[in-house]
Amino acid sequence: MEGNKDVDACKANLADAFQAITRSGDVSMGSAAGAELPDELQELVKQAEASGWHRDVAEEAIRQLARELLGARGAAFD
Repeated sequence: MEGNKDVDACKANLADAFQAITRSGDVSMGSAAGAELPDELQELVKQAEASGWHRDVAEEAIRQLARELLGARGAAFD
């Protein structure tokens, strides 16, 4: 359960930077939600690591943010 708290806290920490990067539309959210993060989001992982987050936590937080964004975009078309 502690791991989920870490991911949630990391998501909160990265949310603004993630939104800024994804607003450009140059990042594939499908890729971001999957196993391999796009190059555009690797810098965000490094930023999280510099703030003390473990790489796996940062990557999972970014994947969850991408999935949430994909879900929100899908809901807009429903």
